[in-house]
Amino acid sequence: MSKGSGRIGWFLVWAVVFCDIGTSVYYVPGLLYGTTGDRAGFFVLSTMVAFLLLCVKEVEVTRRFPGGGGVVSLAERAFSPAFGALGGQLIMVDFFLTVAISAASGVYYIDSIAHLGGVLLPTIGCLTVLCGLNIVGVKESAVVSMVLAILALVVNLVVVGTCLWQAPPEVLWRIPQEFAKLPDLSAWQLLAGYSGAWLAFSGLEAMSQLAPAMRDLGPTPRKGMIAVAVSVILTAPALTFLSTASLSVEVKDHESERFISELAGLWGGLGLKTAVVLSASSLLLFAANTAIIGNYHVMMALIRGRFLPPSLGALSRRYQTPWRAIVLCTFVPAAVLVAVDADMVLLGELYAFGLLGSFVLSSVGIDRLRWQDGQRGFGFWVGVGTSVAVVVAFCVNLIAKPLATGFGVTLTAFGLGLAWFTRTGRLARTLERIPRLRPPREVDVTDATFLTIEAAASQFRSAGPNVLVASRGATRKIFKEAVDRARARGLDHVFAIYVDEVPGLFYPQLAHPSPEGLTVLEAASLAVESMGMRCVPVWALSHSAAESVSEAAEQLRCDTVVIGATQRTLLWVALRGKFIGDLLKQLPQHIRLIVVG
Repeated sequence: MSKGSGRIGWFLVWAVVFCDIGTSVYYVPGLLYGTTGDRAGFFVLSTMVAFLLLCVKEVEVTRRFPGGGGVVSLAERAFSPAFGALGGQLIMVDFFLTVAISAASGVYYIDSIAHLGGVLLPTIGCLTVLCGLNIVGVKESAVVSMVLAILALVVNLVVVGTCLWQAPPEVLWRIPQEFAKLPDLSAWQLLAGYSGAWLAFSGLEAMSQLAPAMRDLGPTPRKGMIAVAVSVILTAPALTFLSTASLSVEVKDHESERFISELAGLWGGLGLKTAVVLSASSLLLFAANTAIIGNYHVMMALIRGRFLPPSLGALSRRYQTPWRAIVLCTFVPAAVLVAVDADMVLLGELYAFGLLGSFVLSSVGIDRLRWQDGQRGFGFWVGVGTSVAVVVAFCVNLIAKPLATGFGVTLTAFGLGLAWFTRTGRLARTLERIPRLRPPREVDVTDATFLTIEAAASQFRSAGPNVLVASRGATRKIFKEAVDRARARGLDHVFAIYVDEVPGLFYPQLAHPSPEGLTVLEAASLAVESMGMRCVPVWALSHSAAESVSEAAEQLRCDTVVIGATQRTLLWVALRGKFIGDLLKQLPQHIRLIVVG
């Protein structure tokens, strides 16, 4: 990975995680009202303590696994590879439902003012667009996350303030009155409400996935998580309390998908309602996109662990994104939406299985690692108590929501069965017998020769000034230009770099070049060596190819960078930037850029 590529500070970490976890407030109050009535706010508030303790563990997961992987890496380290596969299946179920429920909720909010005449088809359309965007690859999302997170937080706080200012005392008095009725609930009703309230904190798992992109793993995750916790505390309980206390029974029964916009319209008028709809729908659709990205990276981790067939992770030769995995990450949520007719209550029930299951595995896994490390102090036993709280919620959910249990168990069992067939080689042997399904021969990377930027710089410290050629193809005239310039300096070598550019914020943990990268580096070596010059192939993994090429040029002491004229499409440029323009901005003034073609 490019050394300069992981530069996300705590504020951007907060933005990315809050863009995920902050969306829950838009649909959880309505879902909880359906099962707990006007006491929904109490259950959100009561679950907050366990949520805060789980935040501490999530920060520890981030620090322990700097390469990312989240619950997959944690479960594999704490227990066994089989549990890693189980964690992957649970988080995939969680992500599938995150995509479905976030996209549907976003469209429901748009429908509250645009009157779409139904949300199913528009939601499927949104998922189709997100699928296409992810196949092409959206270059960056941290800045967009920051804008959306700030917008949503400000609007939500304005809604809370407006309600407290405009609502008459008799409305606000309903909140403590509901507290007084809590003794009337049975033990099972209390447990069911507590279990359901965990949906308000979905998205917490995004923190550990960001580890490879963080500036550091000391204060960055801690400060980011504190900011997330404060933001959730200021919004989730208050909005839930105010919506259940303010809205009429008719609205709560028939508009449960969009409580917050109805609340804003009630006390703030059409202007505030429109602001909620714009911020909520943008944030929810963005959260759906983030879940798609997170899900296909989990799939790639399972593929590397030989728990999913390698063909699922095939990269697009043009865009270098796992297009089959991306299609699957959008097809399953779309199929779920069609099956339940975009019913938010059913989606919420299905959602809980994967969410709580992954929380259980993460929490218990950290306890086991702490035990192995010899930790027996107060913090360890507080962590055990947190695990008990999450396990209780998961077990209650299994009984209280049989549909979610059936769906989750079926999907998880299918995934584990596929993992077993893949890992034992039975799937490959079966596909070998079917000509049209026979997997392609994989590139053997064990004998491939390439260096990271750091390794190349270490081996060629005394040489220079050098020539670097950056190419995504095998155009001979580009390499000839580089060789001619190197020969004029009396050099016996040329550096050739290939950057596997990955979109978004999540790194796929590649340990070697993609098949296309290997092909380009091999072609570069053959072309340069045929001209009587030694080729030094260099590889990097980065969110920005321009940044990595610039970094390589500086570390390798190059005064010339040779590239080809861009062949990127307008769509690529729009989503992932202009490579030549970005490179010109990144390169120091003393390094010359030569564009061939």
